[in-house]
Amino acid sequence: MRPFAIAALAAPMIAANTSGQLIQVEVVGTVDFGGVNVGQWADANPGDPVVMSFQLDAANFVDSMNFPVRGYEIIQPSFALTIGGDTAGLAPMQPFGAPYFVVRNDDPAVDGFFLGTNIDGFPNGVATDETAQIAPTFDALFSATYEGTRLDSLDIVDAVGTYDFTGLSVFNWGLEDGPVQPMGFIFDSWSISIVPSPATLALAPLAGLAAVRRRR
Repeated sequence: MRPFAIAALAAPMIAANTSGQLIQVEVVGTVDFGGVNVGQWADANPGDPVVMSFQLDAANFVDSMNFPVRGYEIIQPSFALTIGGDTAGLAPMQPFGAPYFVVRNDDPAVDGFFLGTNIDGFPNGVATDETAQIAPTFDALFSATYEGTRLDSLDIVDAVGTYDFTGLSVFNWGLEDGPVQPMGFIFDSWSISIVPSPATLALAPLAGLAAVRRRR
């Protein structure tokens, strides 16, 4: 087990090394169905809490040559999937390429998001470092498709906000083990947010002190 707090504490160090705005994606929900028989998640049951989070650089992306989609490469040390209190990260080597969080805009008449190592849609999911039964490791799946008016562009900054089931047409969140999906999750909500830069965080206490002085 690797405490979820490690990823959070690493955020300022990650932010200092990025070229664009640092973006945080977080999905919060519960186990919906299924179970696994190996590893630290073997004791997870329906109803147990699930949190998945990761960060990406808004300037580090690849556009598809075929579809109106854009893939933002996930900052691998930032990824954490916690099921029932037990956390896994990403596999050091992704078998099919770099891990992306992909944005879809009018593709062709819907907007949406998904995790994958191919921005054109297959294979879906990203490999975790948690050993599976069939495949070497479990893949983390996530996709959410909304109506075509949800997004205005492929810019992840324009997609900042909190998402729920409003306007949702289909979604999939869970674990994949080779050809099967042994466990599925349901989200309460999920969000895309901008991580404050170290400079912004440093100025926050000073702003608070100035406000106190003005009140005095």
